[in-house]
Amino acid sequence: MRSFYSRVSIESQRERNVDENTVEWWANQSDKAKEEAFSSENRIALSDALSQLSPLIWQSDFMWINDPTFEVNILENAYQSHHMQIPWKFYLVRDARTVYSLHPELKRPPATHHALEDCRRQIEMLQQTFTDLGIEKIV
Repeated sequence: MRSFYSRVSIESQRERNVDENTVEWWANQSDKAKEEAFSSENRIALSDALSQLSPLIWQSDFMWINDPTFEVNILENAYQSHHMQIPWKFYLVRDARTVYSLHPELKRPPATHHALEDCRRQIEMLQQTFTDLGIEKIV
């Protein structure tokens, strides 16, 4: 399975805003999650991360998002602030939470708040939902 993960430097995001509610939310997460989120090791510039992410998105049939009105807006703003082309078509964005809601018995492992691990968890939940509901093709 193709994947992408990077940790973005704070310094490369000077034009972005810090939301105090988000900071408070992170303060209540596990030590492991906070260490991954806030460690200064192995960070790259946001523009580099976006450049590396773009080809993966372009190659995808759909862009599955747990909360399209939140996550897509953040990504769109990041691409636009770096004068980069948005690597998806608006009509290919899909809402994963709506799909999960179609399968009330779906096992939902807890989020780890590590971006790549949570993405894999969400993919597994989507695949399980499609399998259990007999969905063979998404158009």
